[in-house]
Amino acid sequence: MKQIGDTFIEAGVTEDGLWSERRTVRAVIINDQHQVLMLYSKAFDDYTFPGGGVKFHEDQISALKRELKEELGATHIEIIKPLGYTLEKRFGLNGSGQVYLQSSTYYLVNVHQYGETEFVGRELEHGLESRWILPEEAILHNQKVKNDLKHQNKGLRTVLPREEAVLNHIKECKHESI
Repeated sequence: MKQIGDTFIEAGVTEDGLWSERRTVRAVIINDQHQVLMLYSKAFDDYTFPGGGVKFHEDQISALKRELKEELGATHIEIIKPLGYTLEKRFGLNGSGQVYLQSSTYYLVNVHQYGETEFVGRELEHGLESRWILPEEAILHNQKVKNDLKHQNKGLRTVLPREEAVLNHIKECKHESI
């Protein structure tokens, strides 16, 4: 599987430090108008792909299905194929100073049925809602907000550059069968 973009390293993370591995999975869902289904955060005013962390007892596909059920209410999911992965060396969100080597595997997915979302914790706090948006529009929007104070908190600095790399990858592959 191909790495999408370079490894994203958050400012302040040192090469000689110790880090924990964190695995995440994310869905790329594209409609007939070439829009992607992304999660818009009211709290952060940004767009990210649906998905999240793989728990220790899960494989990637089980984790992706669980995350899509929670975040999109997706109940009938077709995993088409993996698109690639990203790597980040970043701080955790809890303020402890913990550093993670985070891999995010992106899958091309079709969702055939949506139901009620099951947001919990941070998802509720962030005011997430799913929206269809063209990749170009999501990139432009995220570029406008990525340098604001909210996105400069430890643990958040690599999120939008990571998503931009994936959105650009989707744009590049638009004429191919991704």
